[in-house]
Amino acid sequence: MKTWMFIGLVLGLAFQNHLLNGQDKQREPVMDSLYYHWERFSVNLGVFLTTMNSDISISGTRTGLGVNLNLEEALGLTTTSFVVRSEASYNFGSKLRSHVRLGYFGLIRNSSKTLEEEIAIGDTIFPIGTQISSRFDLHIIRALYDYAFYQDSRISLGVSGGIYVLPVNFSVGTQNLIDESAKFIAPLPVVGMRNIFFITPKVLLKQNLEVLYLKTAQIEGRISDLNVYLEYNPFRNFGIGAGYNSFNFRFSSKQEVSKQFEFKGSIDTGFSGFLLYAKYYF
Repeated sequence: MKTWMFIGLVLGLAFQNHLLNGQDKQREPVMDSLYYHWERFSVNLGVFLTTMNSDISISGTRTGLGVNLNLEEALGLTTTSFVVRSEASYNFGSKLRSHVRLGYFGLIRNSSKTLEEEIAIGDTIFPIGTQISSRFDLHIIRALYDYAFYQDSRISLGVSGGIYVLPVNFSVGTQNLIDESAKFIAPLPVVGMRNIFFITPKVLLKQNLEVLYLKTAQIEGRISDLNVYLEYNPFRNFGIGAGYNSFNFRFSSKQEVSKQFEFKGSIDTGFSGFLLYAKYYF
């Protein structure tokens, strides 16, 4: 009799345990095939379709010439362009809260236009029908450090700081004669914020914003750079993404930046566009 009681008790406990396990499994959320994890290194390469608008005002003390133009309207520079864009990042620290980002892309535009209305360059007035050539290059090099003040398995909220280096080259002329040119490099410090959110273990939403306002007796600089990305990582070391970027930059100087690169005036330029990229990470 005791044997049957013991067997009944064991079967009863086993059946109860089976019911409890079944209930627990029903409560467990269905997880994706990959676990949430923070990458240590990544490199992106993609194509950026951008729309631009630029105003420039330059006066030169040695040449005595000057320009005060909207480059797209007056000189026929393209307002849209495809450019290659790249970025690399590295997370370090025991909890991967420290993050370094390096990025580069260049907007290089040339135009040749027959003037439909007269324009003034310094003391010279170019009449209607003049063939005029121009070039405007803007390179953007980013070096940033981020620190996540809050991070769990799915969310990372951080602050950032770093340097934007913006080499600028502008020239305009007629019949192979350069009437005005300016070359300078503006290294400017920025601060900002960076957020990452795992929608699923394979899909991430990334946002970062860097800003600057710097004013001294001789120069003034402003930057705002907003990026929003949606990223899909279908494989362990490979992903794709799409994003939107809005960038605005203004730099003005009351004196020549250097004796070698003559620039006195202001540049006000900005662009916005969409980015498609491929990503390698681990």
